[in-house]
Amino acid sequence: MNFVERLQARIEENQSHLVVGLDPHWSLLPKDIREQPDPDQQAHLLEAFLTGIVEATWSHCAAFKPQIAFFEQLGAIGFRVLDALIQRMRRMDAIIIMDAKRNDIGSTADAYAQTFFGKPNQPACLQSDALTVNGYLGWDGIRPFVQFDIHGLFVLVKTSNPSSGDFQDLELADGRLLCEAVADQVNTWNEATRIGSGYGRIGAVVGATYPEHMTRLRKRMPHSFLLVPGYGAQGGDLAAIRAAFNADGTGALINASRSICFPTDWERKGFKAVAESARLAQQEIQSLRR
Repeated sequence: MNFVERLQARIEENQSHLVVGLDPHWSLLPKDIREQPDPDQQAHLLEAFLTGIVEATWSHCAAFKPQIAFFEQLGAIGFRVLDALIQRMRRMDAIIIMDAKRNDIGSTADAYAQTFFGKPNQPACLQSDALTVNGYLGWDGIRPFVQFDIHGLFVLVKTSNPSSGDFQDLELADGRLLCEAVADQVNTWNEATRIGSGYGRIGAVVGATYPEHMTRLRKRMPHSFLLVPGYGAQGGDLAAIRAAFNADGTGALINASRSICFPTDWERKGFKAVAESARLAQQEIQSLRR
């Protein structure tokens, strides 16, 4: 099965559109990890912590989204932990959306694609099912990723940060906003990857903090899954989350990271608190589907 088929099957199996973001913010990690002086033991503790989150939330989500920056900042230890976490998730048949926002052109884009999707007869070093990418370089920066015909992409269209409008909301000569022009291009790229009349493998990242944008962009990309950051700790608007879904209640993946990985009652309940946070997010998101 390709990415979309697997994703739809997992959504149906778990009755969930939740994506659990694996963002190990250093300052939020348990004290025993941060203060461990031995690098090998520190890596072991971090791996156990993240594995615990995956196992606690597995039945409440559709996919996991590691944010690669939080692993990269730890250097060799971070990559070691990320590799072990990927291997564990793959043994569980979890769907992995790597949040790396990669892009370039030519051989560099090919190298990025091979890093996350692999080479013929050779697995990738950071094997993922889908990847976030920056579409600013146009089609020749997207094509190397699309050539891996079972994997998914999520192209940045409208991000959730406060200053996203500096560029993404610029008005073009034809009256469209820049983010709308990108959405139209995503829709065009996606058409060739669609399965029958359903969804294609090229989705979009649209933040939950801008409900009016969400409504307009959803209409421009009817056959793309929208990956929606901003729910939970970032204060995403519930109207925007509702607008991310198509009329039949499909087509959106809602990401939550800090609110699940670092629940307020962690000290008292540990991974039970993580599981409870995921369950509550799952239920709220399901109730918002229109």
